[in-house]
Amino acid sequence: MQTVIGRLTADAKITTTKDERNVVNFTIAQNDRFKVKATGEVKQLTTYFQCAYWMGTGIAAHLKKGTLVEAVGRIGVNAYQNMDGNVVANPTLHVQFIKLHGSAKGNAIAPTGSVPATTEPADDLPF
Repeated sequence: MQTVIGRLTADAKITTTKDERNVVNFTIAQNDRFKVKATGEVKQLTTYFQCAYWMGTGIAAHLKKGTLVEAVGRIGVNAYQNMDGNVVANPTLHVQFIKLHGSAKGNAIAPTGSVPATTEPADDLPF
C-alpha cells in the first residue's frame, strides 16, 4: 500500500465502464522540495498520480480542484509512447481509502463526525 498526499488538479469525474461499473477518476499533484547539496539551491519536484476509486461515486462531489487529499492504495505505472516516439510513464493509484484534509478556496467541506453546538448555558450542566 502506498500513501499519497497532495492537491487535486481538477474536479473528479465519474466514468462508466463497458460492463456498467462506475469509477471515480481524479489526479493528485504531490510536491516534493529538496536542497541540492553542491549548490544549496532548493528545487521542487511535482509528481502527478492518476487515481481510480471504485468503492462508490458519492465522494466525487467533494473531490474539487485544489482540495488537499490523502489517498491510500495500490501503486502502478501507465507507460506509453508519445507523439515524439519517446516512452513516457505516469504513476497510477488504485485507491482503497481516501481522506479529505482541506478544501479548495471557496469550497467548504463539512467535517465528518462533528458534534453540533449546543445552546445550553454552561451552568446548567448536570454534574
